Amino acid sequence: MNGAAPQGADPRRQLAPGAAPLVARSQEVEALRRAEPGRAPPPAPMPFIGAITDYAPGRRICVERMLSLAEDLHLADHHFVPARPHKPLSACYPVLPLTFSLEAMAEVAACLAPGMGLVGIEQVGAGRWIALADRDRLALSITAQTDGGDGPEQRVAVAIRADGERQPAISAVLVYGPAYRRTLAGPPPPAPADSVLDAAQIYARRQLFHGPSLRCLRGRITVAGQGASGTLLVRAPDRLFASTPTPQLLTDPALMDGVGQLIGIWAMQTQQRVTFPIGIDQLEYYAATPAPGSLAEIRIHTVVSGKFLRTDVEIGDGAGALWLRIRGWKSWQFRWDARLLDFRRHPQRYLLSEPHALAAQGGAAAGTPLCRALDAARIADFDRTLLARHYLHADEMAAFEAKAGHPPRQLQWLLGRIAAKDAARAWAVAPAAPSGPEGGDGGPAMPHPATIAIDYDALGRPRIAVWPLASAPPWISIAHCASRALAVAHDAPAGVDIEHVGPREAAFVAAFSNAAERAQLPGWEEGARGAAAAQPGREEWLTRLWCAKEAQGKLLGTGLGPSPRDFALLRRAPDQALLMRHRPSGAAARVTTLRDGPFICALGLAAPR
Repeated sequence: MNGAAPQGADPRRQLAPGAAPLVARSQEVEALRRAEPGRAPPPAPMPFIGAITDYAPGRRICVERMLSLAEDLHLADHHFVPARPHKPLSACYPVLPLTFSLEAMAEVAACLAPGMGLVGIEQVGAGRWIALADRDRLALSITAQTDGGDGPEQRVAVAIRADGERQPAISAVLVYGPAYRRTLAGPPPPAPADSVLDAAQIYARRQLFHGPSLRCLRGRITVAGQGASGTLLVRAPDRLFASTPTPQLLTDPALMDGVGQLIGIWAMQTQQRVTFPIGIDQLEYYAATPAPGSLAEIRIHTVVSGKFLRTDVEIGDGAGALWLRIRGWKSWQFRWDARLLDFRRHPQRYLLSEPHALAAQGGAAAGTPLCRALDAARIADFDRTLLARHYLHADEMAAFEAKAGHPPRQLQWLLGRIAAKDAARAWAVAPAAPSGPEGGDGGPAMPHPATIAIDYDALGRPRIAVWPLASAPPWISIAHCASRALAVAHDAPAGVDIEHVGPREAAFVAAFSNAAERAQLPGWEEGARGAAAAQPGREEWLTRLWCAKEAQGKLLGTGLGPSPRDFALLRRAPDQALLMRHRPSGAAARVTTLRDGPFICALGLAAPR
């Protein structure tokens, strides 16, 4: 692959007659010109040309294109929520790839430059995703306007608006002309490889989320310093659109998506981050799209600036020459928690929460409760609604959305659901996972969290209402405090609580406990008038007592009503567990309490009378 034009050669190569992937044929554009505004044009092989709503030849055009899951088959290979087949595709947040947006804009812009070829794309800015969220169809308005210049090239400004929005989701300037031009310098060659990866293994391990029609990387991928290189397979476009197996594509968007994939691999290897494309400064084509079956070399060079990446790209034509160059492919990068990355790769083999020491960790014998905890910091850089789509059953989404007006409450609710579902999923495979339910790629398959739904029983306790396994679901209990959630799954009823350790006012202490209970707590001594002397551990043990009462109230389904004093501390066990009794019913409970940073966590289980 040549990195520059040969010395003495004319850098402007004429567009080859009949180079179909690049040239907008004049007869097709004339058919569009004759089409009445508001009516669909005659059948054309360019798949993004829809109904023409405005057209001034050589000046402007507006096309309405209905993006749909039925027609745009490529969307099934570019969805952000790995929940199929447990959820319909529309609930898995299918997103139009940036490169397919460029193809749509190129096709519409070509209608204003008949007989010319696409030679460049500039000033690409992607402001928001074009996503089909819980819908099968989405109306796109694609508008294009020429700059009025009279030179040999035609520059066309194009924008895509989704679903009637005023601001464009993406915009760009498309350049058409009679000859290719070569003004961009190629990226420097990569340094000696720091690591060599295999593309097939990357796809198999789901380190890239793309489906079969977009998996264009092949063979060895080398990563070194600021660069990476690999090979792209040019695929036939026969599985991208339902209406035609032979679309006339001006850009080969599936092949172009490989640029973002290679940048993503480089960022994962060198930055431990995930990337999303947001724009392109400049792109130049130097030849027609390589034929299907070709193997095209690709190399990139990336500069990092905080969360921003800027990458230069070069792709060959599969025959030793150059197909295109890109200067300034721009991406945002995010440092997501390792557990979150693993969960998104294999939701049925990884848990987002972490095991909690209140109960035995994974691999416990049947009948042992399993506790999981989750802190909001783990998901801080991840879109909350998108995470909800990963974890929530369709029956739960309305409850989540109803809390949108109270973000802290919504977050706590979601954290609790995640912890509870993880506890239940770990519980389901515990006997088959002697080393723990963290599993890994080769671990036992757990239920997908979206196949589990949680509601409340008649006493107000959370319960698993939808369970995908033939066996009965476990009992669960959920608690949250500030940014942390705690949950338990067990063969029998259980109750959990979590509270901050901190000073309690004397009136509050007197309202939930009596002197006999407080006398059993370490660090507590009362004077003649009941005043408490400051002792080490006093606030911690008061919090343990409060949590124990809360945990027993959740265990019984009574809450703390009508009075916290109805839950009595009988004694502390030698292992420091609190033995409790509910005075009205006589029910006994054994409550384990544990210090967890600034929190006290408690797990209550029924004890023999």
